[in-house]
Amino acid sequence: MIQKFRQYIESLVENPLQYRFLLAVSGGIDSMVMLDLFEKSPYHFAVANIHFKLRGEESLNEFAFVKQYCQAHQINIYQIEFDTKEFAQNHSISIQMAARQLRYQWFDSLADEYQYDFIALAHHLDDQTETFFINLLRGTGIAGLHGIASRKNKILRPLMFVNRLAIADYAHENEIDFLEDSSNASDKYQRNYIRHQLVPIFKKLRPDFSETLNTTLGFLSDMEKIALQQINSELTRLIQKSVYGIFQMQIHGLIKHDTPALLLYYGLRDYGFEQNHIHNILFLIAGNGSGKRVQTAKYEVIIDRDAIILRERIFDELESETIMLNSLEDVSWASSKIRLAFPYSGDFKSSNPNFAFLDFDKIQFPLTIRAWKPGDDFRPFGMRGRKKVSDYLIDCKRSMPQKEKTKVLCQGEQIVWLIGERIDQNFAIQINTNNILKLEFYGDN
Repeated sequence: MIQKFRQYIESLVENPLQYRFLLAVSGGIDSMVMLDLFEKSPYHFAVANIHFKLRGEESLNEFAFVKQYCQAHQINIYQIEFDTKEFAQNHSISIQMAARQLRYQWFDSLADEYQYDFIALAHHLDDQTETFFINLLRGTGIAGLHGIASRKNKILRPLMFVNRLAIADYAHENEIDFLEDSSNASDKYQRNYIRHQLVPIFKKLRPDFSETLNTTLGFLSDMEKIALQQINSELTRLIQKSVYGIFQMQIHGLIKHDTPALLLYYGLRDYGFEQNHIHNILFLIAGNGSGKRVQTAKYEVIIDRDAIILRERIFDELESETIMLNSLEDVSWASSKIRLAFPYSGDFKSSNPNFAFLDFDKIQFPLTIRAWKPGDDFRPFGMRGRKKVSDYLIDCKRSMPQKEKTKVLCQGEQIVWLIGERIDQNFAIQINTNNILKLEFYGDN
């Protein structure tokens, strides 16, 4: 296997002796075999090992085992511990996703800091097979069906030429020590169920199923590369820059296309959106769901009138709380600020919506700044009667991102100023006004 291993490395990396490899080693059979193969080859490498604090004493033993092995074999090792459950809870993601994010972030930081050219992971052909079925069940399309890449940027998978049985035989023949993860025996995990129950049926029909499937996945990968050229050409026509987020996609151009779901998937997949998200977005578009949103842990798509807008999720400090304005001092929140000027004797007829000129004698502190909410209404200056804030923003054709950024300055429950828009008529300057308060808003409404 050593000769095949070196040949496979050289097929993935030209002149591998010129590079430095960082090996992700867990202590399991796959990663310990990979480590042994690197030890018996002339490549420059070190080991990275993580304690995720998920399996109690067992994972702690693996952490110590890998450290002892590397010390005994004089191998440079980097180790770190993560509170994975806490990270998952804080970021509202699954434990599996949390472990993945923590793992790859740390590997990348090590590679950058210590100048490793490649990060080697111990995935093999049977992992490829299991991943194929997992993605098939998730409905990921060709992008998921072509499986795990042997090389992608800095990530290298040097065991993708061999299956689990050959790895086990090599470990036995070479008396390689490893620790067995007890969770691998449980079928309650989807991957394990596929490994133990589904894959053996296919291997019974064809013993080299993993190898033949890998060949087919290679063809699918090549087909996707050709298809992506056309898909990216279509996306370039649909996607525009957006001042409200990462980009926006015109709804009209999308829905008149023959394959809107496909374009949406490839436009959004790098931001964590999967087929169920795509289905929900198309459902909202068809139902005139303007103002609705579809979210992943970090990103969201907002359905606006004419476009869908992709942006990072915003956790606004004013969504559930208020900021008090107790005196004539300037006030700030997030990236916004209101500057106060009193007494003010300059021009008060400016049409700039970021200026508010108020009759100071009608103001009673404290004032509050908060997000507007459904049911809020006011008497917009220069307009007749009362108007709901929501209706005012719709009439002014404000986009969904603009609406959600808009705040109100209130005296008790009474709106004084729809910030960056209009003041309430009750606080406007009259012919008998003696004292003027000027408010100047700086922000990104």
